[in-house]
Amino acid sequence: MKGLFITATDTGVGKTIIGAALASIIRRSGVDVGVMKPFASADKVFSRKHKSEDVALLAKAAQVTDPDEQINPFFYQVPTAPFVASKLNFKNKVNISYALKIYHTLCAKHDFMIVEGIGGVMVPLTKKKYIANFAKSLGLSTIIVSSSKLGTINHTLLTIKVCKCFGLNPIGIIINGIEEKNDSLVKDKVIEAIEELSDVKILGVIPFLKTLNLSKMRLTIERNLDINEILLM
Repeated sequence: MKGLFITATDTGVGKTIIGAALASIIRRSGVDVGVMKPFASADKVFSRKHKSEDVALLAKAAQVTDPDEQINPFFYQVPTAPFVASKLNFKNKVNISYALKIYHTLCAKHDFMIVEGIGGVMVPLTKKKYIANFAKSLGLSTIIVSSSKLGTINHTLLTIKVCKCFGLNPIGIIINGIEEKNDSLVKDKVIEAIEELSDVKILGVIPFLKTLNLSKMRLTIERNLDINEILLM
């Protein structure tokens, strides 16, 4: 199955909007793209149609009509890791085999899949399984979304190291939210250092957007990433 697994160095660095923008671009190119965020959590339910706001955005971007229960089989109405949520007596305990079964159901419907993780690769799903384990089972190419904040070299290198330990070989890194006021020389050297130290390609650098929406992110990604290169990796 052709597709991408989108993970990040942390929560809140923009993997959902980037994943949605990629889904929208691929869909607009004529490819039937499916989306999935198997595990999601938030402090409240987003809507009647989609429990997770992230899932609603992904579904809108890909223009899919798949039921919410397939796009997001595990939702927890508490902003925490699924393993922690299980300790709070939520009935919908993580079943990785079931999540994989749903994934394969979606694969049969679509020509390309974009699957988004929850948080980073070491977010625990159960006592012994992490997002990295689930991602390995998918067999998709992995993209890491990294922030531009101080400490990004450390966070990115740690994420890459963990990915490789689990048998995930990231095809590239997208650095998100670079502000123009940042010292351009330092910014360029940080990007250069990440690529040199990790031996993983920087696919693109996304500038900070004051107004964030799907349309604007899609246009920004089209200007700053070579989508065809990603699809051929």
